[in-house]
Amino acid sequence: MKTAIPILALLMVLAACAPKPFASPLTSPSAPPTPPPSPAVGEEITPIGAILADPVAYRGREVTVIAYYRGWDLLGEAGTGPPRTRSDIAVADATGAIYIAPAGEEAMSGLPPLLPSQVESTETLLRLHGRVEMTENGQPYLLVTKMEEVKGLPARVVLRVHRTGGFAGMNEELMALSDGTLYYLNRKTRTHVRWKADPAQVIQAVEGLRPFLDKEVGTQVPDGFAYSITVQDGEQVRTAVFYEGKLPEDAGRALAPILDWFGEAIDRVVRPTPTPGPYPGAVMAAIRRLAEDRDISPEEIAVASWEPVDWPDTSLGCPEPGMMYAQVIVPGYLVVLEVHGDLYRAHTDRTGERVVFCLP
Repeated sequence: MKTAIPILALLMVLAACAPKPFASPLTSPSAPPTPPPSPAVGEEITPIGAILADPVAYRGREVTVIAYYRGWDLLGEAGTGPPRTRSDIAVADATGAIYIAPAGEEAMSGLPPLLPSQVESTETLLRLHGRVEMTENGQPYLLVTKMEEVKGLPARVVLRVHRTGGFAGMNEELMALSDGTLYYLNRKTRTHVRWKADPAQVIQAVEGLRPFLDKEVGTQVPDGFAYSITVQDGEQVRTAVFYEGKLPEDAGRALAPILDWFGEAIDRVVRPTPTPGPYPGAVMAAIRRLAEDRDISPEEIAVASWEPVDWPDTSLGCPEPGMMYAQVIVPGYLVVLEVHGDLYRAHTDRTGERVVFCLP
C-alpha cells in the first residue's frame, strides 16, 4: 500500500532506543513494564500453519497470530523472499512462518526496538492482528493492523526447550504442541524439522517436569548442555533450568523424553523421513527426471520433502557462472529426493516443465 510506512525505516527509528538486555528464564529484566500474557483468555489464535495449508480459504479473513519475530527470515523458516518489498519481515510459530507487512504507522505502536538483521530479536514474541492477503503468485502474507510484544508461549505450545552449550556451542530449541506436533530448530545451522508424536507423550513429559519448575537443577560442567525449559501451566507460564552434566536421578528421568526428541530431530535433519503422496505434478516430474538421469525405476526414489517456493529469477535458484537470468519471480517447488541413502535437491517451476538439480 502506498500509504504504509516502510517497516525498515520505522524499525530503524525504533532502534534509536536502547534495546532491553536479554534475561534468562529465571531472572527479571530491570526494564520496561512486563508485556501482557499470551494468549489472552478466550482469544482465538490462528496457527500460521493453518494459513499456509489453505491460503485461499484464509484470503481476506481477519486473524490473530502469536509468533516470534524473525526479521528478514533470519533462521530460514519462511524459505522464500518477501511478498511485497524488501522491508517485509517474517514471523514464526511452531507450525510455520509467514511474512507480515504493516497496514499503517499505528500497527507498530508499542513494539520494542527491533531490527530485521538482529538475531537477538528473534526471541521476541508478538501478538499480531490483521488480514490475510496473497500476492499474484499465490504467496500468503499478513497485512497487520496491530501488533504488540507479549510474554509466554505461542498458542497451543505447552513446552519449549532451549538447549545451549556442548563442545560445539549448540544453540537449539524444541517446541511441543498439545496435539503432539514437535518443532525443532537449530539456530546455528538454520535447519528445522517438524513431525508428530503421540500427544500423550507430550502430556507425560510436561507432567514429569512439573516438580522441577521454578528451579535450577543439576550442576553446570565444561562443555555440558544447559536446558532452559518453559512450560504452559494452566494460565501460567513457568520455567526451569536443567544442567545435564550432573543431574539427580529423578531429574534425569524427567529430562529423558526431551533428550529423545532432540536425538530424533537431529536424525530427521540428517536423513529426512519420506513424506507420503500424492504429490504435485512438479514433484512427479522431478522424480521422472532423476530416474532418467540415474537410469533407475521411479519406484526406487523416495520423496524426502517438498515445499512451494518463489524463486527470485529464472535460474530457479541454481544460477550457472556467466549466465544471465530474467529477474522475475518464478513460482515452483523445492524437492528433496532420496535414492539408496543419497539425497538430491531439485528446483522446479510450478508446472514441472523445468527441473534443475542443485547441490545442497
